[in-house]
Amino acid sequence: MTLEGRHLGRYRLLEPLGSGGMSVVYKGLDTSLQREVAVKVLHPHLSRQHEARARLAREARAVARLQHPNILEVFDFADPASEEAFLVTELVRGVTLKAFAEQQKLWPPELAAMVVEQLARALGHAHEAGVIHRDLKPENVMIRDDGVLKLMDFGIARVLDPGERMTVTGALVGSPAYMAPEVIDGQPATAESDVFSLGTLLYWLCTGTLPFQAASTQATLKRILDGSYDDPRGPCPALSDGLAAIIARCLEREPSRRYTGAQELSTALATEMEALGFTDVEAVLSAFFADPPGGREQVRERLVSALLASAEADAAGGRIPRALARLNQLLALSPDDGRVRAVEQRLRAGERRQRRRRQIGSAVVGVVAVVAAVLLGRAVVSRGPPPPAASQSPVPVPTAAAIPAAPAVVPTAPPEPSPVEVTTPASMVPPVTARPQARPAPVRYQILVRPYGSLQVDDGKRTPEELAVHAVLLNPGHHLLRVSCQWCEDQVVPLDVVPGPPKTLAIPARLKPAQLRFAFEPPGAQVHIGEVTRTAADSLVHPFDIPSPKAPTRFLHHVEYEVSLPGYQTVRSSVDVLPGAARTLTGKLVAE
Repeated sequence: MTLEGRHLGRYRLLEPLGSGGMSVVYKGLDTSLQREVAVKVLHPHLSRQHEARARLAREARAVARLQHPNILEVFDFADPASEEAFLVTELVRGVTLKAFAEQQKLWPPELAAMVVEQLARALGHAHEAGVIHRDLKPENVMIRDDGVLKLMDFGIARVLDPGERMTVTGALVGSPAYMAPEVIDGQPATAESDVFSLGTLLYWLCTGTLPFQAASTQATLKRILDGSYDDPRGPCPALSDGLAAIIARCLEREPSRRYTGAQELSTALATEMEALGFTDVEAVLSAFFADPPGGREQVRERLVSALLASAEADAAGGRIPRALARLNQLLALSPDDGRVRAVEQRLRAGERRQRRRRQIGSAVVGVVAVVAAVLLGRAVVSRGPPPPAASQSPVPVPTAAAIPAAPAVVPTAPPEPSPVEVTTPASMVPPVTARPQARPAPVRYQILVRPYGSLQVDDGKRTPEELAVHAVLLNPGHHLLRVSCQWCEDQVVPLDVVPGPPKTLAIPARLKPAQLRFAFEPPGAQVHIGEVTRTAADSLVHPFDIPSPKAPTRFLHHVEYEVSLPGYQTVRSSVDVLPGAARTLTGKLVAE
């Protein structure tokens, strides 16, 4: 049933603008102030719920206190005595971020980062005021006609009863792929939950796909709980390592491992943009939204110039892996740019010179070995057999009749030594007389180590730093990659490299297990960790084994535990344990 033409208090409803599982939004007129507004009217089954209306009023009061240019302003809300439950906000003329992104790609990915940086800044303002959004998704972001972003529908999901939140289409589960895992588990939403949703939004804007998307809602929720998603640099090769790391931190399974709030995320994104020379984010976005093709090209050109300068500086400073990382991004942004190809040729030439020097060095070692063997052979032959000792009996000389015919001519001079077989690999020793044959070009690989670690290729040296991303050049053929760190078990991964474009390989670290004991009073208190329960006294003899989590994203085991005993207050808490460590927690239950 439409309410078009009706009055709700002093607000006349002019026309419907859209609807969802919780409400219908109307364009309205404030008859007192003579200004157009937006009126969000809850569906009748929610309007009749006293608690839902009370929650709507509490959320409206909280959001009305927020004053930020990127947050939709709340003007008014329904009187408890009115028949309808509604919320009155400023009217935004424009389109939703979802509608825009489905028509215009936010590429280069730095454009997506600028959008999320603006939203994170607005959300940080809300978090500082104690307001959690709870339902971040592109449908809840408006792009005003002048290019200003507006974050809306703060806290609207809280209007529902907990039992309804998993069933109402278009409300909290309208876009389940944006939900944080702790919210799926039924825990209250926090600032870290909003950060998870922003990370999901950034992933979607950069790649065009959702990180946890699956065939059904249940499968999507399971993927979120498992923390399983593909590296965004696969579908978006132009995505920088820095932005990929920011996305990974936002999508951490445990809230404590994410950014502590949207303001910290905003700072991280702003730092990435400033390093590339984008200190005018608002102006860049305004130009892009007004003219997407032109704005996109301007951003690409600025990016290419900044990355070229960085690659040149890294190469001059001997930071070849960083220079190659910049080059990989440049090739994705501007594959036909002559400047990019010139940098690529210089870097490849430098690599070839280094490889040639190594080959020449190996060849010199082989030649020295041959010469040494020749000289040693000549010295041994020239000395001849030692003369017999004076005390020995003379050797009788046979007569000519007794000497059999010689099967071969016996040389009187020392024979030339046979060629010495050098064990240096043939690939490292260039032929002396033949022209070197062209070898397949090495393939650039990005080895992603979650959360981070050192890398060793074949029998080469282990990298001195434990990194999350290793950029390496691998010759076509079979290789063994070894990932290791102080807290994880060594992993050896075989890899067959074939000629082709740059590739990405993810190798998750396997953390060492830990042990946890509980020295609690009373000793008979029951300790629960996951599905395992034992008394505190028993845990001192048989400690809890804390296995490595699936696809870890930091070098700590986050363990949630519960200690209980009838007649005592239950203790619920969590602790971080270093992999491979044994830790004992002490405590005392308080009688009820």
